[in-house]
Amino acid sequence: MAGLTGKTTSGVGADIVAYMSEVAQFFDVTIHVTSGFRSPDAQASAMFENWVKMKHGACYKNSIGLDNWKKLDDWFNTAMDVKAPLKDRDAAKADFLKLAKDKMGSRSKHTKGRALDVAKIGITPIVYKAITICLNEVREGNRNDIYHFEKEHLVPEVNAEIKGKWQALKDGKSGCDFPSLPPGTIFC
Repeated sequence: MAGLTGKTTSGVGADIVAYMSEVAQFFDVTIHVTSGFRSPDAQASAMFENWVKMKHGACYKNSIGLDNWKKLDDWFNTAMDVKAPLKDRDAAKADFLKLAKDKMGSRSKHTKGRALDVAKIGITPIVYKAITICLNEVREGNRNDIYHFEKEHLVPEVNAEIKGKWQALKDGKSGCDFPSLPPGTIFC
């Protein structure tokens, strides 16, 4: 059944949810949401849980500073070290979560309702191009299980022009060959 499934989209911008739903309907696919809105605490937990998949948080080095990134990485390694005393592992995880929340907790688009993670399974190259006409993908390290799509500003309602671009994709035309846009331009 075409549409959005999986985790709740509650708290995610209605414009983003509507756009993704329309893509799913137009291309007759199911888009599986793996994560939507997160509180700052949940964002810190997601960072911890996915630290390895994100190349030990490499995508955060610039935004939180190298010193803070090194602290997070050291604490993560200690928290995961089965040879370390449980007290030290628990303290390291608590320190990681606190710093991650302080530095990234409220900066993530997830905490603002402006991001959605979806499973890569079922997202064909054509569907991906349709999504990225209006949403930006942010790559998160070695993640090969999800796409992280976000948009800071309002995504416009799907109109005839957008559907025309989607139809061109269905018809086998490149998503970047639209004459009104220079190559590499994001439509929305």
